[in-house]
Parts: sequence; structure tokens; C-alpha cells
Amino acid sequence: MQHLDTLDSRVLRLTDAYGQRFMREGTYAWAALPAGGGMLSIDRPFSIDVGPRRSDGKMTQHHVELGWDGDRFRPDRTKLAIEAGDLVSWHCPDRDAPGFEIAGDQPFFGSAALVNECGYSHAFGLPGTYHWVDALGSGLKGVVRVKPVQCATPKDLAQWHERLARAELVMIQHAKADRPEVEIVLGQTVYFAVVTGPGVTITDERLVAAQQGCGHGRKAA
Repeated sequence: MQHLDTLDSRVLRLTDAYGQRFMREGTYAWAALPAGGGMLSIDRPFSIDVGPRRSDGKMTQHHVELGWDGDRFRPDRTKLAIEAGDLVSWHCPDRDAPGFEIAGDQPFFGSAALVNECGYSHAFGLPGTYHWVDALGSGLKGVVRVKPVQCATPKDLAQWHERLARAELVMIQHAKADRPEVEIVLGQTVYFAVVTGPGVTITDERLVAAQQGCGHGRKAA
């Protein structure tokens, strides 16, 4: 498996994003740490202040962009004020950054285990068939089939660009996916939205097999 297309919500990279919706008022502390660091560090230096809902209509989405200075992750904003029901997403566009996680100060808040009102997105950079599972053992699983693209004409190219602009959505509730199989084109994004659950991951089953010492798993077609 190439680094370009590692599918694992526990280890966020260039092609990944994590989003968390905050339903209750309060102040939530968080940190961006190298993957696995949430269990090793209790420091949560950044904050999100969630105030009462004032605006009508659908939620507002806020974005935090992370940078890597060679030693630690630094967000473009250390404090963020939002309204209850809003969603915050995190992404690091730095190719040199190590795999990371967002670690919050509440059990529901963190990318290492997706619990409630959160999501994980991945842009697939290699064609093939990806069998994904929950590395934490809930039984959650699914398949993403990534078709190669042939842009022989300007029309083909325009259609591909149009497809890239649309993310495919997989809703997960009680450790079950509403779409166990999804077909996309090369470069397209799948967004896995966790409505409620015990805390799950979206992980390529080959990674899980390797971690369990199996030494093999399905290969991308």
C-alpha cells in the first residue's frame, strides 16, 4: 500500500480531514498531536468556545488548517468561537507532516475513535477496491471501489472535474453503515459521517491484518 492512499481515520494525513459537531454550549480544549499522542499527552492548549444558537437554518462549518514546523502542529487559529450545532473540521496540507490526530478533552471529541456527530473524509488517490473495517472491533465494515479515469476528450476532463467536486456520503449509526459499498472515481472524496456509536475507526482491513500479525489481507484490485 502506498503512503499516498493510506485509509485510516486514526492517522490523519494530507488526503484526510476530521470534523466534529458541537451540540452543547461550553468550552472544549484540544490539541493536534502525532498519531497516538492523545494517550500520551494531557496537554490541550487550544480551545473552542461554543455559545448559544443564535442563527436559524443549517449549521455553520468552521475550518482549522494545521501547519507543521518540524517539531509540532500549529493551527491557524488557537481559539475559535462557534454556536451550538456548528461543525469544526481540521486538515493539514503539509506533505512533510507526520500522521496526526485531533485529541479533545471530552470522550466524544477526538479523531482516534469516532463517537457522535463527527466525521472523517478521505480523498482516494489510487484506483482499486478498498475493504475497510473498524479497527476497534465493532464489526462495522464496508467497501469503496475506486475507478480509474480516462480523460481522452475535454468533455471527459470536465465530467471528471465535476465528479471530483462531489463527495460521496456514508452515514454510520450504531456501528452500521447505510451504504456498505460505494463506487467513486480516482481523486474523489468519501465522507464517513458518524451519527452515534461506541467509538469506531475507518481503517483499511490490510492495516488491521498486519497489526494483528496476519501478514496479509486483500490487495487493492
